[in-house]
This record gives sequence, structure tokens and C-alpha cells, in this order.
Amino acid sequence: MAIITYDQPEAYQLAYNDNVFVFRSAQPTPTKRFKVSVLPNGSLTPVATVRVYPTPSEFGGDHRAYVDVSRILQSKLGHDISIPTANHLGFLPNTNSHYEYALLVQEEDVNSSGAYEVLGLGQFYEVKSVWNGVQNNIDWLDFTPSDYLMDTGAGNHKFLTDGPTVTDTRDVSANQSASLYFIGTEDNAPQGYYLTTYSDFNAGGSQLSNILVSNPYAAAMSAGYTKRFLRVPVGTYDIPLTNPTQYSSGSPATVLNNVKSYSIRLWDNSANPISEIVTFNIDRNCSKYTPVRLHWMNRLGGFDAFNFDLKSEESTNVARKQYDQQAHTFTGTAWDYTKASRGRTQYDTQLSSMLKVNTNYLTEAESVWMESLFTSPEVYQEVNNELVAVNIDGRSIQKKTSLNDKLMQYTFKLEYSLKNKRQRG
Repeated sequence: MAIITYDQPEAYQLAYNDNVFVFRSAQPTPTKRFKVSVLPNGSLTPVATVRVYPTPSEFGGDHRAYVDVSRILQSKLGHDISIPTANHLGFLPNTNSHYEYALLVQEEDVNSSGAYEVLGLGQFYEVKSVWNGVQNNIDWLDFTPSDYLMDTGAGNHKFLTDGPTVTDTRDVSANQSASLYFIGTEDNAPQGYYLTTYSDFNAGGSQLSNILVSNPYAAAMSAGYTKRFLRVPVGTYDIPLTNPTQYSSGSPATVLNNVKSYSIRLWDNSANPISEIVTFNIDRNCSKYTPVRLHWMNRLGGFDAFNFDLKSEESTNVARKQYDQQAHTFTGTAWDYTKASRGRTQYDTQLSSMLKVNTNYLTEAESVWMESLFTSPEVYQEVNNELVAVNIDGRSIQKKTSLNDKLMQYTFKLEYSLKNKRQRG
């Protein structure tokens, strides 16, 4: 039995948008249906199986059927974020952020006993990859996954970031972490990234160094999907911890000394630049406020980071649960109570720590970027080179606009994910 395919997802696709297969039987019958199995790459044991019925001809259909496997694929995804340790290899795999699968569609029809049975081997679809990203419905109509694939050959393929890249720069203070996430391909690209340092902000000064940091997973990228989703730790804390063997020249421990900005760009095995350029300005100014640095999962499945430099304020919300108990007790034959007797008794106390943060005035591009933070399901505060889970209080977000220069400022609250407890009364 043959199956005719009308539509299917691209080889690389976002998991939280539609992943729809449309097909029909070459020999439809009124009782025929389809058994659809989602298979992990390299396995014939399905992670999920669903039955799909076609649109019957008597209702104006042509026996086409469709299945959206997005929810199944989403259940197999997580996320990847960490502060790198000493002697990391300059590139880190994102094993939880993507999933590779194949689809098997088989026809089923009613046999002489009145039960459904499978007809033939069915139709196998080529292995596809999804990653933990999403686009707004309108934006997804114009979304091109290939823009984010770091193919061999000159190009400006995109990192998995919602932040400004080509036209703007990003600020990072001393001893802070940052990572750029990307998707490699079977073309054995990229081979590494160039770290270019400058004597002035915004890469406007003289070039101080241009160092190739090699990709230890380059060979594995052509062998399978496993190492194609990677991130490069490129913060001021991360770069000095890079294993020196990954450097073409210079020392990771000293490369950022006397540097005011630096840029990152991926290269292939033919020395062609294949990615857009991301530039970081190193903010070494002493501020009277301690910056609050947040990392969050953006809509493309990578993690972005941003410094909130203005005054922050800590507060604590206390939630108490109480009950009334009998304060009177028998003392000998007397029914009595004392000043120390307790009626209202506290049996559960939980403390929620809050942090109110403020942005400086932001450009329009940075303001759009903040919307990704406010809607992210995964947000972390970087504290002493460790990540602390927090949640954005959506009810507290305040936006101020400077009408003269179209700048925007945000004030919002963070709630720490872990609550503190106190003893029972």
C-alpha cells in the first residue's frame, strides 16, 4: 500500500509551532485509517503512537489526513544552561534543547473479522530535528529555519538569540557569564569562532588580537545530530576559563586584559565567516549599585543575558497559616488559662524573597528584547558565578517612555523560586 504525502515539516523546525504531516492513501476506502508512530532517531521503538482518520469523501473531503506531532516532541525537550567550569573546551553541547525523530505512517483497515489490521510496511519519513523554540503566529509564517543553520560557505547565519546583534552591542561587566547558542549542520561546520578584541567600545578602536578558538565537536557534527546544537561561553568570566589547547594563539587568561570590547563570529573549515557578529562592551565603570544580571530562555531556545544596572530593592513576603486552639487547660480541678496560653497558633510559615529591579533607558531594539524576558518560562539570576532560579512577577512590570528620544525604561519584580520556611508553633 502506498501513501501520498502532501506536506511535512522542514528538516529543522521549532517544536512549539506546528509540526504537521499531511498525507492520504493511494487506495482509500471508507473504513481505512492511519497508525502514526513517532520514533526516536536510530530506534524502531515508538515514543508515541496515535490513530488518525481521513476526511471522508461524503463530507467533501478527499481522504486526506493530518497529524500535528508538536505536543509529543515538546515532551521530549528541556533546556541547557550552566556557568562553565575551568578548562572548558570553548564549545558546549546542548543535548536537552533538541530532539531527533522519524515518523512511520501505516495504513489500517477492517479485516474479515471486523478488527483493524496493519496493511504493509507503511511510509517512513526522513529524520527531522526540532528544537525548543517558538515564534508568534504571524512571525512564524515568515520564519525560515535555514537562517539559523551554520552551513559551510560565507554567510551571516543567525545565533539563537532575540537580542540585538549586528547593529547593536551588548554590555557585560567584569567576571560575568554569557553564551551564544547555535545550530550546526552535517556540513562539518563551524570549525571554531574568532575572538577579536578592540581598544575602544563598539569595536570602534584599533584591533588588538584575532584568535581562533577551535570547535572540538566539529567532526561529530557530520556524524550525527547529537553535537549539532551547541553554545559558546563568551562572557568575561567564561573566556579566561577556556582550555588553552583550543586557542590558535595567545592566552585565554590574559586575552581580555586592557580590552574595551570584543566580537564573536563563527568560521567554517574554509576560513569563511558563517555567522553574524556579536559584539560585547566590557563595562568596568564602578557603580554605586550592584548590577543584577539575568539569564533567560528566549523564544529561539537559547539563553540571553542582560545587566540591570540601576538601584534594586529587596523585600520579603510572609505567608502564614494559623488555626485557633483551646487556650484553657485543667490545672488540678480548675479550668483556667495563663498569659502565656496560646489560642491563635501558627502552623505554617513561608517566606518569598522578592527583588525589584530597574533598567536604564533602553533603545527600541532592547525594549523588544525585554519582552522575551518577561514571557520566558526559565529565568535565572547570576550571583557569584552561580545561577539562581527566579520568576518574573508579571503583575509588577511598569514601562516608562521618553517621548523625546523614544527610549523606554522598565521596573519589575523578581521572585526567587525557592521559598524559605520557618518552624511550626
